[in-house]
Amino acid sequence: MIYTDKVHLVGDTLQELHDFAKFIGLKREWFQDHPRHPHYDITTSRMLKKILAHKIIRISSKQLLKKLSES
Repeated sequence: MIYTDKVHLVGDTLQELHDFAKFIGLKREWFQDHPRHPHYDITTSRMLKKILAHKIIRISSKQLLKKLSES
């Protein structure tokens, strides 16, 4: 699954995250390869609209951090 708090984009797996990012037109170099919190930053309203047009799970920032700590 793919998740967003409207600021960050994360996935259950890195492969799933990268596949979705590529599908919606995000560049791989935009990936934030943080050891504990790998994600893409959502930096524009246009990018957010593209993301929200797909079936992803919207969660709070707190829930997103919890999700990342579980993986």
